[in-house]
Amino acid sequence: PTKRKPASPRTAVTKPRAARLDSWRNILTGLGTSNDKGTYAEVIPTVLTQQQCEDLWRGDDMADMIVTALPSEALQAKPTLTIASIEDAEIRAAAVDAIMTALSDLGVKQALLKALEYERAYGGSAIYVGAVDGATDAATPLRMASIRAIRHLTVFERRQLVPVQWQEDPMEPDYGKPWLYEVQAFSGVGTGQKVHASRLVIFKGRRVTDRNPTENDGWGDSVLSLAWDALRIFNQAYAGVGYTMLDFSVAIMKIKGLAAIVAANSPEAVANRAQAIEFGRSIAKTILIDAEEEYERKTTTLAGVPDVLSQFSTRLAAAARMPISKLFGQSASGLNATGEGDARNWYDSVAAYQEDHVRPPYEHLLRLIFASKSGPTKGIEPENWSLKFPSLWQPTEKERAETRKIVAETDAINYDMGLVTSAELRNARFGGEEYSAETEIDDTPDMAQTVALASQTEQAPVPQGEQQTEVAVARNTVELTPTDLATIITVNEKRAEFGLPPWPDGNVSISEYQARNAAVIGKA
Repeated sequence: PTKRKPASPRTAVTKPRAARLDSWRNILTGLGTSNDKGTYAEVIPTVLTQQQCEDLWRGDDMADMIVTALPSEALQAKPTLTIASIEDAEIRAAAVDAIMTALSDLGVKQALLKALEYERAYGGSAIYVGAVDGATDAATPLRMASIRAIRHLTVFERRQLVPVQWQEDPMEPDYGKPWLYEVQAFSGVGTGQKVHASRLVIFKGRRVTDRNPTENDGWGDSVLSLAWDALRIFNQAYAGVGYTMLDFSVAIMKIKGLAAIVAANSPEAVANRAQAIEFGRSIAKTILIDAEEEYERKTTTLAGVPDVLSQFSTRLAAAARMPISKLFGQSASGLNATGEGDARNWYDSVAAYQEDHVRPPYEHLLRLIFASKSGPTKGIEPENWSLKFPSLWQPTEKERAETRKIVAETDAINYDMGLVTSAELRNARFGGEEYSAETEIDDTPDMAQTVALASQTEQAPVPQGEQQTEVAVARNTVELTPTDLATIITVNEKRAEFGLPPWPDGNVSISEYQARNAAVIGKA
């Protein structure tokens, strides 16, 4: 029989260590290899709890500025509401005043400011709209067509609203979002009340991914999480300088035989001597010492510390996404530095924040007020309304005058070229609530004021025996502007702009056509 060899013991297979091949490597210097200390660095995001964010906002002035600066700047000036569908200026102004008064009475600005600050500080917030729509349960969807009144606006922190039901249908536009919340009141009153998402104006916070919609209860991160490391290092650096200033100057006294005195268990003699020197210095402003004693003061040098603190300030401003002049309230330094560039960059950031974070909830609340039967519009949403945030950069009176002069010179050029009429310029500049440098022209033809051509084919009288000429004129009208008369645009080209069929004799310029058919046009 054949004997089988005993099976050799299995040797554990060690998997090779994963190596990164997407960077520079140098085996001589160790760069990019296992000997490189930098290869073991990795990113670990800092996620603060809401209580940590609350303590940071409450106890740190820089954190308070990071949280409140953008919302307060964005809502500092009242936005302008325009209703283009109301032609009468007085009626339009009265309607706008009534709507803005309703917003003020409801406390829209205060609610938005509070919600935006909560969003930045805690990573999310919501405004509950106390709409009276006939529903007895807030867990039911809001019925826009049945809103009789809006009683109040209540701002919730994110930890006061816990999602209990989510939209799980991927075909729905709100897929992956909560549609039912449960209220967690701090006082315990009202805890457990269900609220439908349509009755809330949601501020979702800062989210970088929707890979897991239910993570963090559907809310985002606080902006303080990004600035946490910069805030911590900055405050420790300034605190360290403060401790250094406490020991900025230290007195040093040399006493002969000090070691022997201490060895003889007589430390009180040393203390008495130091106290006597200090007492004499404070009384006689003179230090009296023995010939064999020495007294001096050592000062801690602070060379380079201001530069280091300046770099920490710059790093914190970068983490806060704010200019140093705004974050620290200091003027721009340096030769010919006015700070205008920092101010314009900051105002651009505020304008972008208004468009992305302030306009959507503001317009949503406006539509709810429009839908209210007891509101200023009695439940009817105006046509062609728009919300405009005023410019944060306010020009001086001299700059305004210079701008109007340039606009007036441009208007004169456009008028001489026939591009605009005086009525169009007057309406563009002074037809709104305030002066405007923008020129908007309605290209829709005015049938009552255009040059009308004959509405039917008219036979021109000609002598007997001569060929008669028919001039076919369409029922539609064409607006002939001074610009058209000064160019070589043909009649058929102009008719094509309005979707009209060509004429047999329309391949001539408008001026030439008018000259040929002056009699017919005159009768029309």
